[in-house]
Amino acid sequence: MTRKNINDEINNFINNIVYLRKKNGFSKKEMANILNISIYALNKIERGELPKKLSVKIVFNLQKHFKISPERQFEKIE
Repeated sequence: MTRKNINDEINNFINNIVYLRKKNGFSKKEMANILNISIYALNKIERGELPKKLSVKIVFNLQKHFKISPERQFEKIE
């Protein structure tokens, strides 16, 4: 996988979080609770600043709540 592909997948992941939050009408607080992260961390993610230690729990919480496979989370879903 090339560096460009990795960056594209990261951007897709970030955009998907924003898209799912807005599509479902969740506030940032509600989405942070779903992902089991702080609102501060969600704000950073939505600005494109992934935490250095991005927890895999975010991926599993997206899968659990939205029924989206981990692989699909890194593809464009909107």
